[in-house]
Amino acid sequence: MKVKIALLSMLVSLSISAQNFNIQSASNALTHKDLPEAKKMIDLAAANESTSNNPKMWYYQGKVYLEIYDDSLSRVTGLDPDAIEKSALGFLNCLKTDTKEAYKEECMKLIWQTGVGLFNQAVQSYSKGNTEKANKLYLLTLDVLPLDKDNNLKRNNITTEIVYKNLYFNSMKGNNTAQAKVYLQKLIDMKFNDPKIYLYMSRIHQEEKDTTKALEIISKGRSLFDDNTSLMNEEIRLYLLTGRTNELISKLDASIESNPDENLYFTRGSIYEGKKDYDKAITDYKKAIELNPDLLYANYNLGAIYFNQGAEKANAANSIKTNDEFEKAKKVFDEKFKSAEPFLEKALENNQKKTEDDQSLYKSTLQILKQLYARLNETEKYNKAKAELETLAK
Repeated sequence: MKVKIALLSMLVSLSISAQNFNIQSASNALTHKDLPEAKKMIDLAAANESTSNNPKMWYYQGKVYLEIYDDSLSRVTGLDPDAIEKSALGFLNCLKTDTKEAYKEECMKLIWQTGVGLFNQAVQSYSKGNTEKANKLYLLTLDVLPLDKDNNLKRNNITTEIVYKNLYFNSMKGNNTAQAKVYLQKLIDMKFNDPKIYLYMSRIHQEEKDTTKALEIISKGRSLFDDNTSLMNEEIRLYLLTGRTNELISKLDASIESNPDENLYFTRGSIYEGKKDYDKAITDYKKAIELNPDLLYANYNLGAIYFNQGAEKANAANSIKTNDEFEKAKKVFDEKFKSAEPFLEKALENNQKKTEDDQSLYKSTLQILKQLYARLNETEKYNKAKAELETLAK
């Protein structure tokens, strides 16, 4: 019996030695840049129970697969398409199991590189429509981020907030709105400096027919980004949708009384315009422009109101049969067109065309000005607007 026990002990010892030999062989192959051999030997060590959770094995798994990921030839031959994922798991598990911290320093030096690779592959998976793979890689990136003590990932524009934002887009692409809400809420809790997250969350609640929650989210966003036009317009739209315009006006009245801000005047003017109370809208737009002459949408909206009033009166004048009466009417609608002109021109001048909305507004402003110049017989300005519109159409 003692002999049998001794033999069994010897066999176990030999097995452990063999697997340790596999780890060392992987290390040697890595030194000689023989990546297929290094992969073979570390995979053997990982598959064996005696070394499958050995910190040394995990460390070399991290190193071998990081080299495979970085090696251009290995990428071409497809040595292992999941190399960066296996590398990250190697370093992460080494740090968890390495109680003596024998490999901690080396792991911490290398692990951030897996974060960059994971993030890049997640983006690629997302673009190919593989949202399940992208989700897995983004979550693994989140595990790596806290270990990057030198902020190398941040210098590569990879942060926890950006990963959560990408996870949101990935969830929406995968039609998983419940998961998308989780990631948006994390960004909201972290006070991520992007007003769009409130817009995204509000729209999910709108799709779920919860307009109360949708408006609550937008109001929270507005409290942090009070000058953001998209949030402002969404808040107005939701108040109008829920028939709570008077409530919003009262809210704005109180805010303007304590802080007469151009954006508040603009918002109230927009509401009055939506209610077709154009006199009050004009008053508020003018006040907003008085406080900030370069306010893009206030100039555009005010100019558009005057232009529409002029066009309405000009169309009505077409039914007038006497010259004297028509000339009187013409004087009135020409005044409206002339009132519109400086505000629309200011809107065109101030539009930097930075976003798609701005570009669309720029084209719309040009189209209105072209009609206005034709009405006022301003030939030179008409030709210039016409030529620019033709250029934009190319």
